[in-house]
Amino acid sequence: MAILAAGLWMIRLPLAEMTIRGALAQRGLGASFQLIQLDFSSATLANFAIGDPSRPDLALPLAEASWSWAGVSPRLETLRLVRPSLRLSVNQAGAVSAGALRNIRPGERGGARPVVPRVRLTIEQGEVLIDAPFGPLRAELVASGVIGQDFAALARIAETSHQGAAFALDSGRAEFSATAAGDLLSMRFAARSRAMVWNGARVGPAQIEAAAETPLDLATLTGSAAWRIAAITSEHNSAAGIAGAANTSLTFSETELTPATWQAEARLSLLRGAQREMRLENGELRANLNGANGQGAMTWSVTAANAQGLGVRAAQPIATGEIEFTGPGAFNGAAQLRLTNAALTPNAQQSIRNALPNISGSPIGPTLAQAENAIDRAADRFDLAIPLTLTHTEGVTRIVAAQPIEARAATGARVRVAALRPGAPALAMQWPGSTLTGAAAIDLEGGSVPRATLLFDTIAWAPTTGFDSDGSLSIGDWSANGARIAARELTMSIAAPLGQRGQLDLVGPVIITGPLGDGEVRDMAIDLDLAVQWGQGWRVAPNRSCLPVRMAGMDAAGLSFQGGAFSLCAGPGGAIASADANGRWGDGFIITGLNLNGRMAGEAAQPARLSSSRITGRFSGGGDAIQLNIEAAAPSFSVDMAPDRTIDVVGQSMTALARFGGGAWRVDGAFDLGRLDDPGLPGQVSAIHGNWSATPQDDGVLIRVDAAEAALTARPASAEDERPLFNPMQLSGVNAEMRNGAINAQGALLLNDQARNLASFTARHDIESGAGGAVFTADAIQFGDALQPYEISELARGVVENVRGPAAGVAEITWDKEGVRGAGRVRLDGVSLALATIPVIENVRGEIVFDDLFALTTPPGQNVTVGLVNPGIAVANGRIRFQLLGEQRVAVESAEFDFASGILALEPTTITLGAEEANVRLLLRNVDAANLLATLNIPDLQATGTIEGSFPLRLARNTAFVTDGELYAAPGGGVIQYVGNAGQDATGAARIAFDALRNFDYDNLRITLNGDISGEVVSSIQFTGENSGRSVDISELAPIPGVGRVTARGVPFAFNVNVTAPFRRLAQTAAGFANPRDIISEVVVTPIPPDALPENQGENPNPAANQTPDQ
Repeated sequence: MAILAAGLWMIRLPLAEMTIRGALAQRGLGASFQLIQLDFSSATLANFAIGDPSRPDLALPLAEASWSWAGVSPRLETLRLVRPSLRLSVNQAGAVSAGALRNIRPGERGGARPVVPRVRLTIEQGEVLIDAPFGPLRAELVASGVIGQDFAALARIAETSHQGAAFALDSGRAEFSATAAGDLLSMRFAARSRAMVWNGARVGPAQIEAAAETPLDLATLTGSAAWRIAAITSEHNSAAGIAGAANTSLTFSETELTPATWQAEARLSLLRGAQREMRLENGELRANLNGANGQGAMTWSVTAANAQGLGVRAAQPIATGEIEFTGPGAFNGAAQLRLTNAALTPNAQQSIRNALPNISGSPIGPTLAQAENAIDRAADRFDLAIPLTLTHTEGVTRIVAAQPIEARAATGARVRVAALRPGAPALAMQWPGSTLTGAAAIDLEGGSVPRATLLFDTIAWAPTTGFDSDGSLSIGDWSANGARIAARELTMSIAAPLGQRGQLDLVGPVIITGPLGDGEVRDMAIDLDLAVQWGQGWRVAPNRSCLPVRMAGMDAAGLSFQGGAFSLCAGPGGAIASADANGRWGDGFIITGLNLNGRMAGEAAQPARLSSSRITGRFSGGGDAIQLNIEAAAPSFSVDMAPDRTIDVVGQSMTALARFGGGAWRVDGAFDLGRLDDPGLPGQVSAIHGNWSATPQDDGVLIRVDAAEAALTARPASAEDERPLFNPMQLSGVNAEMRNGAINAQGALLLNDQARNLASFTARHDIESGAGGAVFTADAIQFGDALQPYEISELARGVVENVRGPAAGVAEITWDKEGVRGAGRVRLDGVSLALATIPVIENVRGEIVFDDLFALTTPPGQNVTVGLVNPGIAVANGRIRFQLLGEQRVAVESAEFDFASGILALEPTTITLGAEEANVRLLLRNVDAANLLATLNIPDLQATGTIEGSFPLRLARNTAFVTDGELYAAPGGGVIQYVGNAGQDATGAARIAFDALRNFDYDNLRITLNGDISGEVVSSIQFTGENSGRSVDISELAPIPGVGRVTARGVPFAFNVNVTAPFRRLAQTAAGFANPRDIISEVVVTPIPPDALPENQGENPNPAANQTPDQ
């Protein structure tokens, strides 16, 4: 036995090491050490280490222990630890790790709760090393004394600072102390820092204090903690005024260190906090927990003065809940979130507005506008209640929405999410697995919002498989301001497999009624069979190649179509619309077979047709700048105004670029090579091209046309006259607006050849009545070498020539269901011209009013003044009153000209302009003979008296003919005096005539005219009277034998003169007295009969009274 004992003593150290290693292994630890001393009452270990030997988690260079014996059981008396070093690490997430020590587990206690041994514990030069993201921390650790008597321990981190960008510490320090006197172990901890940066978030100043007490037998534990943080700020988060406190009280089981009963309360307050769009002011969390023997309950509440998050803001929101712990690892509870007088944030409301675009002129515009307005008003004030239940049993946790979730607005709008089937929850979330299942009905109604029901027959989601659901959508009578959307039952299915594109399928009819510009579309039925895909963008595509679209009717731009159909097809990419992962839109649609038949609006209801061979649309852009580019090929529109009148509008192409985003929209486009043909118009409008736009305005749509151009050509001339009404012209710079059922336009009218500006115009058209008008205004047209009337209209060629001077005019064109009419005014401001039959017309002034521009007719009583007219004889200061009768006929009502201090007038007549001949009668009134001679520039002849008369003129294109023209002296006669030298060498009768005309009193003068003004005019001149003044020597004609020279005064004469001469010499047309020498030189005087001699006259005082020279 002694030998055995001696042997065991010799191997005591290896046996002890084996025992120690076994005990450590039983607690989950592996260690390296050397046992350098062991006897019956003490032991010494050296180089004790747990973890990586090069960087151990616990290192103890030297440990000494002593014990005493109670019988065969040792009792620890002292423990001395020299330079112990404990290494901890804190990762960027804030988790603390003790390395290999994290695997430690309690050993066998033999059915008793552990206790704190009453031993002398000494720790010399100990340390705790903490590896933190901002840098290392070191706490000095010392302890001494007997536990239960005078034990004290202290661990202190001196004030430390570490600089860094993402992680830093400014003036951080901490202290842990423990005392054990009597039966009580007391522990305190305090830490504070001026500031700390953790993963980019700045924290501080911050402090925390905690205290705990437990008896050495660990039967109970009480503790408290308090903390305060002045502020936390990061890129997207901030908090200020954070404070909290907690108190707890535990009793432990007699058999193990697990709570038998517990009670705790905690409070956390926040002055204000923000995380991105989330806000909280004066928030507070309170919780109370109590329980015993594995069962217990907790109640909690969260309140705030104001809160904002997930697009909702509320004053004094409250969330409450309770949890019941039913056994080990099992609990259930309920929670409810209540918001009163809540509202959506402005950004959330704007997002809803953006999702419901403002397209007032479209069929869905009023309904979307009503929905937007109703949601806007409902979002301003509502109450929300969300009840949830929570269960956890057998390791499975479920959060269930078994009761309806409901939001009620002050406007009466209501959204309700409820279970679809009795006994089954609407939604259930379960862990582990994080699966979501359910079957829910979502109802929307009241407060003017659309009445809709969304039924989810199945809802299934799992993080490993994705989301899957199917159900139906029903929209009731959603109507607003005459617009309506109905979708009684759209079947839908949703599939979003994990890592793949999601897809929503919608199948069923949608019926839409609503405005289209200033008109409307009625019961437009679209048979949906669409697939909406998402994932790396989204895509909308028909499951069939095209979607059929039918319409019961459509009113637009003054048209009413009854019925119609077309096909809405996917573009070349197979989708109607799509967007990539960056939100850039793409793909597009094709509309084929657009062919609508209907009638114009209004009482006449003329038949109308609208068609296009193909309409394509392509999407682009993204975000708040989405674009839709539309092109219509061969658009055509026709209206049968009457059996013989069809208006056709035909184009080669028409484009539109629609822009959407930010709740607004705009359309800009162009049209090219259009043509307008209306038999009621005097011409055809072709080569129409320009730009157009459409924008929302007030409650309608404003359509503009900018800088449009078009060619204006006259219709082919009739067989009777090959000349067109007007030469080719151009409509330029046309700008137009269509709003409130009316079209207003303005532009310029140019001559096509040199783009010369003729006039500006304005136009207005009422779409519903089909009536309108245009006003063309020419403020200043300067006729001259650069512009002649025939350049405007060939009808003027050969009618008016060499036109010079300024003119202005206004043309007023009106149209309605009865046809097209034109009226206007032309103002002449000193125009000179030549007619085919009147070569000189100068200084024409006045305003001419046309009652029919197309027929060129006027009302009676048009007045102009004419400075000078010279058809062969110049007349001035004309006053003409007339009426244009059409077909180039002019009814001259009166025409007077100043002529030789009298009047030259035109007898009322009708003249055809441009005709080969025109017959007129000229009237001469109160013409002064002296002024007449001056006007005709006749030398050596003076006369007094008044001339009157008339003479018909037959005006031909190159000449004029006078037929039976007659001029005569007014009663009272006058005096003719020839003062020239033409008769100085005359003899015989010629000399007597010249002598008589030196001072000749005439009592009767008559001139007749016949002949071609451009050729020979025969003038017959008759005048009678007697000589006066100087006596006439008549010795040669009436010699008296034996008397010698005979003279007489008051000798009667009768002159009959016939002159044939060109009219240019008819300035001598008083011809008998115009050039007396030419006439008198051929006079033959008949001798006086014997009974005419004085001695045979008896008492006759005038012996020559009966003498009559004839020619």
